Amino acid sequence: MMHLKNMLLSAALAALLVTAGCSAASTGTPSGAGGSSELTLRVGTTASADGFNAMTENGSFGKLNYTGLCAAPFVTTDENGEVQPYMMTSWEISDDKNTLTATFATDKGVTWHDGEPVTMDDVLFTFRYQIQKKSGYCTGLTAVEKIDDTTAKLTFEDGKAFNALNSMANFVKLSPKHVWEKVDGDYKEYQGEDASIGCGPFRMTGYDPEAQVITYQSVGEYFMGTPAFDKVTVKTYDSHDALVMALRTGEIDAMYDYSNSLSATMAPSVTGVENLNPGMSDNPGNYQLVFGFNQKPTDDLAFRKAVRSALDYELLRTSIGGEDGQIPGTGIVAPPNKGFDPSLPKLSQDQEAAKAILEEGGYLDKDGDGFRELPDGSEMNVLITPQYNKTRQPLYLRIAEILKANLEEVGIRTTLDEESVRNADHATQVRKEGTYQLYIGYTSPGVAMYDTAFMYIIQNDSNPWGTCTLPAFVAAYEAKQQGRSYEEYSAAMKDLQAIADQEVIGLALCWDKAYFPYRTDRFEGFTNIPGWGVINNKTWFSVRPKNA
Repeated sequence: MMHLKNMLLSAALAALLVTAGCSAASTGTPSGAGGSSELTLRVGTTASADGFNAMTENGSFGKLNYTGLCAAPFVTTDENGEVQPYMMTSWEISDDKNTLTATFATDKGVTWHDGEPVTMDDVLFTFRYQIQKKSGYCTGLTAVEKIDDTTAKLTFEDGKAFNALNSMANFVKLSPKHVWEKVDGDYKEYQGEDASIGCGPFRMTGYDPEAQVITYQSVGEYFMGTPAFDKVTVKTYDSHDALVMALRTGEIDAMYDYSNSLSATMAPSVTGVENLNPGMSDNPGNYQLVFGFNQKPTDDLAFRKAVRSALDYELLRTSIGGEDGQIPGTGIVAPPNKGFDPSLPKLSQDQEAAKAILEEGGYLDKDGDGFRELPDGSEMNVLITPQYNKTRQPLYLRIAEILKANLEEVGIRTTLDEESVRNADHATQVRKEGTYQLYIGYTSPGVAMYDTAFMYIIQNDSNPWGTCTLPAFVAAYEAKQQGRSYEEYSAAMKDLQAIADQEVIGLALCWDKAYFPYRTDRFEGFTNIPGWGVINNKTWFSVRPKNA
C-alpha cells in the first residue's frame, strides 16, 4: 500500500503536471524507452527523493538545485572556485565593502515555471527572507532596496559584501514571491503543488515513488542558453554499489551526490570500464579532526600537539583516500582551494615526541594502569565523536578506530561516543552545544570553496558548530570575511593556515580525491568541477549528444 505521504505528494504533483501541461504518463521514462523520442540525460544519486520544496535543501530535489537545474541561483562558481553571474548579472562593491549594487536578469524574459514573469519584487522578497532567517549564506546582510526594475542595493555590516557574494554562490536561489507570500507558517513545511516552482532551465514535471525517479522538462530557450536535451531524470539508488552498477550497464549517464563522492575503495569499479570515466578530481573538502575548546584536555595546546604527533597519517591516508590519497599539511585546507599554503609541513607520526609532550604537560600515569591522568590527577578519558552520517558511518568508525589505537599507544584513554553514532538528534546537540572533545567531521566541497574548514572550528554568531575563540584565529577569520577581493581573501587564508599549524586548532586527516563517474557514449561536453563532478551549473548548457 502506498504510504499516505506519497499519496498526498502524488496528488499534488498530478495537479502540477496539469498546470505545466505535461502528461503524467511520461514520468521517469528514459530516452528511447516506452516509445518516448525525447532526449533524456539520466542522473543517478543516493540522496532520497523525499521532498519537493524549493525553500529547503532536502533530498535529491534540494541537492540538484545547487546546480541550478530547477531553481536558479543568483550567482554560481566555476571550476576555479570563482563567482560567475547568473540571475545576478553584474555587481559593484563599495570601497567600505558594506554595499553591493547589482543588476538582475529581470529584463531577460525569464518566467517562473507557472508562467508568471520574474521581477524585482522576487529579488527583494528572496533577500528579505534571507535576512529574516539569518541565513549563513548571506552573513552580514541587513537590508535590500530597489533602485529600478533591474537594479537593487544590498547593505551589509562589517564589510562582508564580497564574503556574502561568494558564500551565497550556488546555494541561494531566487524564490517566487507570488507563491510564498501566501504561505502561513514555516516555509519549509509547505507541501503545496507549487512548492517546487523555480525559474531554472528545467521544470519539475513528475515523480514516480515506486521507481524513485524525478522528471524534469526543459523550458526550451533560456537566457543562459538552450539545453541540447529535452528531459532530465534523477533516480535514487539505495547504495553507491547499486548506482555504480547502473552506470556500468548504461541505465544512467552520470552520478550526482553532493558532498558524497564514491569512496576510494570503489574507484577500481569505475576505472578501466569501457565508456565510463571515473570522474576523478582533487577534493576541495576533506575529512578532519576538530578539537573541542570547551572541554579538557582538548582546550590545552600541549595536549593537541601530542595528538597531532600520535596519529598514523599513512594509515589514515590509505583508509580514507586509498592510493590516490595524500598525507595532509598542518594548515588543514586542501590544495585545490584558494589561498592554499604549500610551504607548511606535512603531518607525520612521532609517538615518542607525543609522549614527551604529554610528560612535560603534566599528563602522567600516576596509578600505573597504562593510561595517563589529567595534570590535576583526575581520570582522563577522551571522547571520540564521529559526525552522524549513514553513508559515511563505516569510514568514520574506521577513522575512530585508528585514532583510538594511536592515542592509547601513547597512554591516552579514549571512548567512542556511541550515542552520536546511532542517534542523529544527539549528534546534532553535541555539535551545536560544543560539548565534544575530539570530533571527526567533513568539510564539503561547497563549503570548502569559500567558507572553508575553519567555519566548523570558529565559534561566532553565524557558525554554531565550532568552539575556538583564540583571538588571533578570530581576527584572521574576520579578515577573511571582510576581504574585498580574492587577493585579500588568500592573504587571510595564509594567516589562518599558519594559526592552524601553530595552535593545532584541528587536523586534516587526508587530502583525498573525489569520484563522480559518468558515461562517455551518449553525451559529450561535460566539465568535471573538483569535488562536484560533471552534474553542475555548466552541464545544462554545455552537454550535447555525442556525434550530433
